[in-house]
Amino acid sequence: MSTSGAFRERLHEAWTELRGNPGRSFLQALGVMLGVASVLGGFSISDSQRRQTERIFARIGGIDKLNVLPTDTVYQGTPSALRSANLGLRLEDAVEGEKIPTAKAVNATSVLKNARARVRSEFADQDRDVNGIGADYVPLNGYEVEQGRDFSAHDFASNSAVAILGSEAASVFFPTGDIVGKHLRVGDVPVTVIGVFREKNFRFREGQHNIFAWRNKIIAVPSGLVAARMNGDVYHRVDRVTFRVPDLKAMSDFSKELSSLVTANHRLQDDFRLDDVNKRLQRQLSQGQVYNMIFMLSGVLALIGGGMVNVNIQLASLKERVREVGVKMAIGASGGEVFKSFMTEALLLTLLGSAVGYVVGIAFSWVIAKSIGVPLTLSPLSFVWATVMALIFGFLFALYPAAKASRQSPMEALRYE
Repeated sequence: MSTSGAFRERLHEAWTELRGNPGRSFLQALGVMLGVASVLGGFSISDSQRRQTERIFARIGGIDKLNVLPTDTVYQGTPSALRSANLGLRLEDAVEGEKIPTAKAVNATSVLKNARARVRSEFADQDRDVNGIGADYVPLNGYEVEQGRDFSAHDFASNSAVAILGSEAASVFFPTGDIVGKHLRVGDVPVTVIGVFREKNFRFREGQHNIFAWRNKIIAVPSGLVAARMNGDVYHRVDRVTFRVPDLKAMSDFSKELSSLVTANHRLQDDFRLDDVNKRLQRQLSQGQVYNMIFMLSGVLALIGGGMVNVNIQLASLKERVREVGVKMAIGASGGEVFKSFMTEALLLTLLGSAVGYVVGIAFSWVIAKSIGVPLTLSPLSFVWATVMALIFGFLFALYPAAKASRQSPMEALRYE
């Protein structure tokens, strides 16, 4: 008989044996099913959370950004004259940062200067946060102008008294009519509205709070306007400088050189920190790897427990099938063929348990993803891992019963009662 023919015959015998003992087969497959479901479910939930996190970062402008943020100054014996000369994070840091050699990797730069002011229109009068922004701030932070226009180079150069409102701010201060061209009073400065940002909306589940609601409250004006006419800051201090570096491999070199520049500008004071958005994302995603390991470990434990049950069930089954094994060997079947027969049965059972485990794992993942409000993501790698692990443990735990069956003496097996 050909190899393929012998394999088909063993497969048919294994299937017949499994169908003839459904209760025993179910118990043997249960451990495999739970192990596969645990591995698949764990990977799927972790992947779903990772994709959701990546979507959120993409919606706020991407991960290829480096922020420079001010911190509390740490003085270490620095002379008071140098301390007083240090002016903190300024627009000058952004301008000079674009001139360092590694800045050729930078394709966008912006600053942010926050202020608190009384904002008035004919419809509303509120204390609001006002965001003084620089060129490229809109694309760097994922905003889009839906009505009107974006800030021009002239607006930034001349500190024009113009503003772009978020959708929430627009609806509060101008609930009716065309907004573009209307006037606001921001503090003591009359400002003309030149545009409205598209509404930012992101909910984990239908009916839940929009986590980007705060972004719709923005009142954006040129940063120079805030510095010159609202804060009276001739040094143009800022609250954040942002550089976009599309080539993430170049980010490290640029950040090192930028850190040296800003440290020198700040009289060697440790009054700033660099925030690499990509590294921040990777730190968050690394937590998902911990969950992957936990779910994989639980799957391994389920497979080990199921494997031990399988060994006992197969050994008990062997006692019931001693005469069957003896007949096979008496009519010419070798010990190797008996071994292959038992291994085929065990691996077929493993594959069937894995198939059911897929269904259970997907259902489990869908329920959990639905409950935490993330779209379900099924990674092909999770199916591969679950199947490979199930087959490995199924193979290992089937070796002893199969080997014991193959060593049966035909004469003793035929006399067995």
